[in-house]
Amino acid sequence: MTANRDELINLIEGLPDDQVEVVLADVRRLTAKHPVREWPPRFFGIGESKDRRTDNARRVDEILAEGFGARRS
Repeated sequence: MTANRDELINLIEGLPDDQVEVVLADVRRLTAKHPVREWPPRFFGIGESKDRRTDNARRVDEILAEGFGARRS
């Protein structure tokens, strides 16, 4: 065993019980053959319009003309 593996084992053994699930989920994610990805990704919905229109791609010029990143009230 390497020194890093020994340190990892010692750190895990010292974890409080309420942190075990969090660390275990991360370790499972890191060791999975196919990484588990959340769905939908966090960036989904960033193009939603205030009035729930679904044609944002067609309206890109109109949306940008309103001010990129401008907050509407």
